[in-house]
Amino acid sequence: MQFWKRFKAVAAWLHLWLGLATGVVIVIVSVTGCVLVFEDELFDFFHRDLVEVKQTGQPKAVSELMAVAQRTLGKSKPITDIRINEDGHSYVFSASKVNKAKAITLSYFSQFKYRDDVYVNPYNGKVLGVIDVRYEFFNVTEQLHRQLLLVKPVGSVVIGCCVLIFLLMLVTGFILWLPKNLKQFKKNVTIKWGAKWKRVNYDLHNSFGFYVLPIAIVITVTGLTWSFKWWEKGIYQILGSKKPVVLVRKAPPVTPADTTGNHLDLMLATLQHKLEGNYRTIGLNLPDKGEHTMMAFVYLKNRTDGWRNLSYYYFDSRTGKLFDQLEHAKKPLGLKWRNSNKDIHTGRIYGLPTQLLALLAALICASLPITGFMIWWGKRKKTKKATPFRRRHLQQPVLQNAESQ
Repeated sequence: MQFWKRFKAVAAWLHLWLGLATGVVIVIVSVTGCVLVFEDELFDFFHRDLVEVKQTGQPKAVSELMAVAQRTLGKSKPITDIRINEDGHSYVFSASKVNKAKAITLSYFSQFKYRDDVYVNPYNGKVLGVIDVRYEFFNVTEQLHRQLLLVKPVGSVVIGCCVLIFLLMLVTGFILWLPKNLKQFKKNVTIKWGAKWKRVNYDLHNSFGFYVLPIAIVITVTGLTWSFKWWEKGIYQILGSKKPVVLVRKAPPVTPADTTGNHLDLMLATLQHKLEGNYRTIGLNLPDKGEHTMMAFVYLKNRTDGWRNLSYYYFDSRTGKLFDQLEHAKKPLGLKWRNSNKDIHTGRIYGLPTQLLALLAALICASLPITGFMIWWGKRKKTKKATPFRRRHLQQPVLQNAESQ
């Protein structure tokens, strides 16, 4: 019993001071997380003129559309990625380039020389608009969420440390919450709305912290994957993989006679025929200069086993031939988790019900540092008010002894 009291005292000390140290960051991460839960839906809603198109016949050749997008960006910004969406949606052509090390400061915005997305109607080849992704609202929100708008090596570590501390606070908070009996359990999960605001605030912190605990742990565990490689590797090992799966492939040697022409349309046609239209998005990573492997990642429509259905296909850009693939069904468990990690983190994994749970959990997590701070501040003010009273009573015997001498 004595050990348990000391243990709870240590837990209380950690819970208080770690909470005060990281509270602001946790509020920022939680509030931005609320926005990112419905990021795709909100982006599509506010950019309907860019995302949605009227389907009129068959899409034009992707090489022709890419040429249109490239003329829009200019030769100084070569296209690096293509995103082909399902029928009724625009194609997105992306161009990005990382700044040289000497030009990068602590700011996130200094990392990229440019990062543009061109939205093209695939049926008539019309450019619908260009977005500078660096300053786009939802991207800025995500970078604030992940790295506080700092450069990744700094910001992601700061966020990771604060989230790791928050995970420790969830554990210590649960230890402090543990009731002695059933009566106290009911008291710990009930909010007395008719009481004074200090009591209501205490109940909100106590009860909401208990209710959100399992979802908050899932969110923090998945979130730490982006901050620490050792954390990601540890989850891979727990799921049976010794290390993260290497997704890079090298195209096999070919004869010069097979390397004539632009094979982009051929590669896409091969992939679309193979998929039989069962895809939401096809992403094409165009090879860098001197490289010959074009990787295509495909988000399929159906979920066969609860995970995000993502497959990889590898083409030789010199010949247009498919030379390797890693389909979802054959992926190891660790990679299935890693491909689904963002969906689990944001609640998107099972659609609207889990998204709403994630949104509610993020709101509660944002409130915990605030209600916790108010509890501490209230006790601090109470202690200050009580100090003069205690001093008077402590000083009386001293004064009486002095008079008697």
